[in-house]
Amino acid sequence: MTISVYKESLVYGLTQVTNYRSEVWLTILNKFVYLASIIFLWSIIGKTVNGISGVTSLTSYFLIANGVQGLVDAESLRYSKVINKEVKLGGLSAHLLRPINPVLFLYFSFLGTRGVTLLMTIILMTVGFVFLPSITVFQIILFLISLLMAFVVGFVFNLFVGSLSFWTPEANHLQNVFSHIIRVFSGVLIPISFFSGTTKTLLLLSPFPALAYLLSIIMQTKIMNTEMWMIFGASIFWSGLLLPMSFWFWKKGIRRYEAIGI
Repeated sequence: MTISVYKESLVYGLTQVTNYRSEVWLTILNKFVYLASIIFLWSIIGKTVNGISGVTSLTSYFLIANGVQGLVDAESLRYSKVINKEVKLGGLSAHLLRPINPVLFLYFSFLGTRGVTLLMTIILMTVGFVFLPSITVFQIILFLISLLMAFVVGFVFNLFVGSLSFWTPEANHLQNVFSHIIRVFSGVLIPISFFSGTTKTLLLLSPFPALAYLLSIIMQTKIMNTEMWMIFGASIFWSGLLLPMSFWFWKKGIRRYEAIGI
């Protein structure tokens, strides 16, 4: 198992996506309209959403949140679709026979297909940073650490949902359900600060804020308060807990896959 194998998989994926340029431009246009609609809606709902005040702050919040969620593939759980397709069509068998980690091989190939999308999400975050009055070194450090945790949590959700394909070939429908749940509870559609009471506390302690809300709030706030440290700590906890559990779930599915001889 060498790094070159995963590199070739990445390049192959990138080559594939360049053949569908019209779809790429359509995706960019769709994202622009979606973000413009969300920002316009929240600017009407209220000028202040518990600390996110003004159109400029709202614009920055949603640009960063959507950029992050797209970057870590938590927006539509597209990697889970790749796993579902490989299991459903039997393509996974060829990867299992090779001296590679099939999860990583498929992931690197998938990353290649997202080359243009990744660039777009980085641009979204960069524009979101421009709307901020100022950024401190401490904020940047916390943002990068939180981004790493967002990648882990996003990967975990994809692997969990993708692994369900071993039990039901129609797991792609569950992927749609999970992606909508994540979109609502991660703060990318509705800022978690909009909720109150027990609902808000439960959401802050869940793994969802790590996928968007935490990173946006870090860049909006100069001083870390108790609530933000709580989200940060919960994100570390869920990252450490769910990553090994997701691989355990995958291995359980692999045994079932081999047993039924797909």
